[in-house]
Amino acid sequence: MIFNGIIIKNKAKESGLTLLRLAQELSVSRQTVNSWIGGAVPRGQHLIKLCSLLNVKPGYFFTEPTESLISVPLHRTIRNRAVTALMRESSQNLAEQYLNLFRQAPTVSVLQVVRVQKRIPENAKVIAERLRKLSGVDEGKPMDYGSAFRLLADLGIYAVFRLFPDSLKKNSYAFYSRIAGQRIVFVNIDTNVLDLIFQLLHETVHAVRDEEPGAIDIKEEEDFCDMVSELTQFPDFYVDMVARAIAETTVPAIIINHLKKVSKEYAHSLWGLYYRLKHKGLDLKEIDVGGAATNLNKDFPTLRDILFSKNEPRHYVDTLYALSPRFMKLVAEQVPDCSLRKFGEWLGLEGSSIDAKAVMNEIARRKAQA
Repeated sequence: MIFNGIIIKNKAKESGLTLLRLAQELSVSRQTVNSWIGGAVPRGQHLIKLCSLLNVKPGYFFTEPTESLISVPLHRTIRNRAVTALMRESSQNLAEQYLNLFRQAPTVSVLQVVRVQKRIPENAKVIAERLRKLSGVDEGKPMDYGSAFRLLADLGIYAVFRLFPDSLKKNSYAFYSRIAGQRIVFVNIDTNVLDLIFQLLHETVHAVRDEEPGAIDIKEEEDFCDMVSELTQFPDFYVDMVARAIAETTVPAIIINHLKKVSKEYAHSLWGLYYRLKHKGLDLKEIDVGGAATNLNKDFPTLRDILFSKNEPRHYVDTLYALSPRFMKLVAEQVPDCSLRKFGEWLGLEGSSIDAKAVMNEIARRKAQA
C-alpha cells in the first residue's frame, strides 16, 4: 500500500484547518507537513494524532500501489526504434514524479475517446477530420506546433515539459501516459518544434483512442496512429496544392527547394511533408530531402529555446500557460503549499538558469490577479 499524503491537505481544508494550523496542533514544522503531503509517512504518535485531528482511521491514508495508478501504454520512438525495457522504466519513473499532483486533478466525468473497429485509411481519415475540426486550424492549412498544443488542451490532455533522461531523449520526443485517471503527454524540451508536431499528434491519437496495449497488435496500432497523425497534420487540400506545384518540373533540386520553401512558410517538418506526398502516391524516389530538412530545422527553435528565450520568470510562465494551460492551472493550485523542490521538479527547472522560487512567485501573482 502507498501513503497518499494529498489526503492530509484535502481533509484539513474540509475541517477548516490551514496547513500551518495543522502543523501547530501536531507540534511539527510546516515543512514536515509538506513532506507528508509529498508522500513521507508520519510515524507513531504523529500519525495517531493526525488521524484524530482529521477524524479518519490510519488506513484512510493508504491507497493501491503506484503501478496500478500509472501506465505508459504505448511509445512512438524516433525512426521506429525498438522500445527497450530501460525506456519503459525511465518513462515510468518520470511519470511517477507526478502521481501526487495528478491525484489532485479534477475528475473528468466524460473523456473524449474515439475508437474505430478497423485500422483502415477510411477510419483514419474520419478521426483526423474530427481532430482538425476540434483544433480550429484553417481547413486548408497544415498544423503547426501551437495548434497541436491547443488540440491537447481542448481534448483535456495535460502537456508536461521535461528534459528527458538519456535513455529516452535519444529515442523519443514525447510519450503518452495515464496517471491517476488523467491523460498526459510528456514532451522533451530539447525537441525542435518542427519535429515535435507529428509526435504530439501521434500521442494525441493514442490518448483519444485510449487502447489497452495487451488487447491490441502494437505495431498495427502504431502504424494506424501514424496514419491518423499524417492526415491530421497535412490536409488533402494542402497536399494536393503542393503536389500540383512540384508536378510542373522533374528537376530534383527545384522540387526540393519548393518543398523546403512551403515547409518553412507553414512551419512544419520537410520530412513530414515528404512522407505525406509519398503516401499520397507521388513518385519521389529520386528526391533526397535529407540535407534540406536538416538545414530547415536550423531555422526553427527547440521547445527549450522558446521557453527560456528571455531567461526571466514572467516570460517563462506566460509561455507555459500559452502552451499547456491545463497543466499550469493544476500546478498553480498547489502554490504556495508545495515544496520548492517538488515545484521545480514538476516544471523541469532542474539545471535551468531560472530560479524556481521566482517562478513560484510569478504564478502566485498571476493567480491573485485572475
